[in-house]
Amino acid sequence: MSKEVEQIINTICDKPGVAANILVPEMARYNIARLAFLTVAYGILAVVLTVIFVRFVKHFLTSEDIDEDEKAIAILLVNLIPGIVLVFLIVCTIENATDLIGWIASPTASAVKEITSMIK
Repeated sequence: MSKEVEQIINTICDKPGVAANILVPEMARYNIARLAFLTVAYGILAVVLTVIFVRFVKHFLTSEDIDEDEKAIAILLVNLIPGIVLVFLIVCTIENATDLIGWIASPTASAVKEITSMIK
Protein backbone atom coordinates (compact mmCIF):
# COMPACT_ATOMS: atom_id res chain seq x y z
CA MET A 1 0.00 0.00 0.00
CA SER A 2 1.47 3.35 -1.01
CA LYS A 3 2.07 6.07 1.57
CA GLU A 4 -0.46 8.45 -0.01
CA VAL A 5 -3.24 5.86 -0.02
CA GLU A 6 -2.40 4.85 3.54
CA GLN A 7 -2.54 8.49 4.65
CA ILE A 8 -5.95 8.93 3.02
CA ILE A 9 -7.28 5.78 4.67
CA ASN A 10 -5.78 6.80 8.02
CA THR A 11 -7.48 10.17 7.74
CA ILE A 12 -10.80 8.51 6.99
CA CYS A 13 -10.27 5.93 9.75
CA ASP A 14 -9.38 8.48 12.44
CA LYS A 15 -13.02 8.75 13.47
CA PRO A 16 -13.46 5.03 14.32
CA GLY A 17 -9.91 4.97 15.72
CA VAL A 18 -8.46 2.18 13.59
CA ALA A 19 -5.23 2.35 11.59
CA ALA A 20 -5.34 1.64 7.86
CA ASN A 21 -2.68 -1.07 8.00
CA ILE A 22 -4.94 -2.99 10.41
CA LEU A 23 -8.31 -2.18 8.84
CA VAL A 24 -7.62 -2.90 5.15
CA PRO A 25 -6.42 -6.52 5.51
CA GLU A 26 -9.28 -7.33 7.89
CA MET A 27 -11.86 -5.78 5.57
CA ALA A 28 -10.36 -7.66 2.64
CA ARG A 29 -10.48 -11.03 4.41
CA TYR A 30 -14.02 -10.46 5.64
CA ASN A 31 -15.39 -9.28 2.29
CA ILE A 32 -13.61 -11.95 0.24
CA ALA A 33 -15.02 -14.70 2.48
CA ARG A 34 -18.51 -13.15 2.50
CA LEU A 35 -18.63 -12.59 -1.26
CA ALA A 36 -17.22 -16.04 -2.03
CA PHE A 37 -19.93 -17.64 0.10
CA LEU A 38 -22.72 -15.55 -1.44
CA THR A 39 -21.50 -16.17 -4.99
CA VAL A 40 -21.41 -19.93 -4.45
CA ALA A 41 -24.76 -19.97 -2.61
CA TYR A 42 -26.54 -17.95 -5.31
CA GLY A 43 -24.94 -20.06 -8.02
CA ILE A 44 -26.07 -23.31 -6.37
CA LEU A 45 -29.60 -21.94 -5.92
CA ALA A 46 -29.67 -20.92 -9.58
CA VAL A 47 -28.61 -24.42 -10.69
CA VAL A 48 -31.15 -26.13 -8.40
CA LEU A 49 -33.92 -23.84 -9.61
CA THR A 50 -32.96 -24.49 -13.23
CA VAL A 51 -33.13 -28.26 -12.71
CA ILE A 52 -36.55 -27.98 -11.04
CA PHE A 53 -37.70 -25.61 -13.77
CA VAL A 54 -36.65 -28.01 -16.56
CA ARG A 55 -38.32 -30.98 -14.85
CA PHE A 56 -41.64 -29.09 -14.51
CA VAL A 57 -41.56 -27.99 -18.13
CA LYS A 58 -40.83 -31.56 -19.30
CA HIS A 59 -43.67 -32.85 -17.12
CA PHE A 60 -46.20 -30.38 -18.52
CA LEU A 61 -45.08 -30.86 -22.11
CA THR A 62 -45.28 -34.66 -21.96
CA SER A 63 -48.40 -34.98 -19.81
CA GLU A 64 -51.41 -36.44 -21.63
CA ASP A 65 -53.88 -35.64 -18.80
CA ILE A 66 -53.79 -31.90 -19.41
CA ASP A 67 -55.61 -30.31 -22.35
CA GLU A 68 -53.94 -27.65 -24.50
CA ASP A 69 -55.45 -24.60 -22.73
CA GLU A 70 -54.47 -25.85 -19.27
CA LYS A 71 -51.05 -26.80 -20.61
CA ALA A 72 -50.48 -23.27 -21.93
CA ILE A 73 -51.49 -21.65 -18.62
CA ALA A 74 -49.43 -24.12 -16.58
CA ILE A 75 -46.33 -23.59 -18.74
CA LEU A 76 -46.76 -19.81 -18.49
CA LEU A 77 -46.93 -19.96 -14.69
CA VAL A 78 -44.11 -22.48 -14.48
CA ASN A 79 -41.98 -20.29 -16.75
CA LEU A 80 -42.86 -16.91 -15.29
CA ILE A 81 -42.34 -17.33 -11.56
CA PRO A 82 -39.13 -19.41 -11.58
CA GLY A 83 -37.86 -17.35 -14.51
CA ILE A 84 -38.07 -14.14 -12.50
CA VAL A 85 -36.39 -15.76 -9.49
CA LEU A 86 -33.73 -17.30 -11.74
CA VAL A 87 -32.90 -13.95 -13.33
CA PHE A 88 -32.64 -12.40 -9.84
CA LEU A 89 -30.28 -15.17 -8.67
CA ILE A 90 -28.10 -14.85 -11.77
CA VAL A 91 -27.85 -11.07 -11.34
CA CYS A 92 -26.95 -11.49 -7.64
CA THR A 93 -24.34 -14.11 -8.53
CA ILE A 94 -22.72 -11.87 -11.14
CA GLU A 95 -22.80 -8.83 -8.85
CA ASN A 96 -21.16 -10.71 -5.98
CA ALA A 97 -18.61 -12.29 -8.31
CA THR A 98 -17.56 -8.90 -9.68
CA ASP A 99 -17.26 -7.50 -6.15
CA LEU A 100 -15.22 -10.55 -5.16
CA ILE A 101 -12.87 -10.04 -8.10
CA GLY A 102 -12.47 -6.40 -7.09
CA TRP A 103 -11.56 -7.33 -3.51
CA ILE A 104 -9.08 -9.97 -4.69
CA ALA A 105 -7.50 -7.72 -7.35
CA SER A 106 -7.18 -4.60 -5.21
CA PRO A 107 -8.06 -4.86 -1.54
CA THR A 108 -6.86 -1.32 -0.85
CA ALA A 109 -9.02 0.30 -3.53
CA SER A 110 -12.01 -1.78 -2.48
CA ALA A 111 -11.46 -0.84 1.16
CA VAL A 112 -11.29 2.86 0.28
CA LYS A 113 -14.50 2.49 -1.73
CA GLU A 114 -16.19 0.67 1.16
CA ILE A 115 -15.04 3.17 3.78
CA THR A 116 -16.13 6.18 1.72
CA SER A 117 -19.53 4.60 1.11
CA MET A 118 -19.92 4.13 4.89
CA ILE A 119 -19.16 7.78 5.52
CA LYS A 120 -21.79 9.06 3.06
